[in-house]
Amino acid sequence: MATTPEQSLPQSVNNERSGSAREWAERWLSPERLAPYLAACGGDIGRALELYEWNISLGQVLMRDISHFEVALRNSYDRALREYWDGGAHWLLDDASPVRRPVMRRAGRGELDVNRINRRTIDAVVRQLPEGSAPGSIIANLTLGFWVHLSDRSREAEIWRTALYRAWPRGTNRRELQGRLTGILRVRNRVPHAERLFDPNGASHSPLLADGDAVCLLRDLCPEAAARLYGDGGRTPVELFCEEHPAPADVRL
Repeated sequence: MATTPEQSLPQSVNNERSGSAREWAERWLSPERLAPYLAACGGDIGRALELYEWNISLGQVLMRDISHFEVALRNSYDRALREYWDGGAHWLLDDASPVRRPVMRRAGRGELDVNRINRRTIDAVVRQLPEGSAPGSIIANLTLGFWVHLSDRSREAEIWRTALYRAWPRGTNRRELQGRLTGILRVRNRVPHAERLFDPNGASHSPLLADGDAVCLLRDLCPEAAARLYGDGGRTPVELFCEEHPAPADVRL
């Protein structure tokens, strides 16, 4: 049987090449980042680097679906809040709107205004944009985390019950929804930093579940867009990716 050049080399030479690859891989990725890939591949540096590239490709598939969902989420929330809020300015800019006005909640050291972060986040975006920018430009520059936290428990009475529930199908449970939104956010935040997505620490960090939730929740917000992107159902893009491009190691999603 024919041998590859690597197979025909003495084992000492192969070991030397492996050591050289690990050296530059650690310079590139850092020993800490490379370690879980090596662990998943039994110390094989070649397979570890293949797994790293596979992880990046997985993140690209995942980010595509989350990006589609994120755009639908922010536009749906903007519509719901505009329909509710009839103040003198857009709800993002009016200090009396439910998203900006002080909302006090009990905390470990007394009372805490849970909307203080909203105001800081919005104002920081406004400062970065040209003077007089339209609300749509502000909306496009707010992070997914901003939109996800609008429906958390501390803002249930002021924002969810008055406006945001209208963006979702009748009977949507806020608490259940919030868990799914938080899971999407956690996984999404790992992708831009090229973090490991496999072998998640619990379901709340599962890329498989996050992708499924992003697709499912997009169907709730804009079924026509979901039908165009994903058809009538079936496997998610992450499931299809894993089927067509198996991981080079035994990992969980």
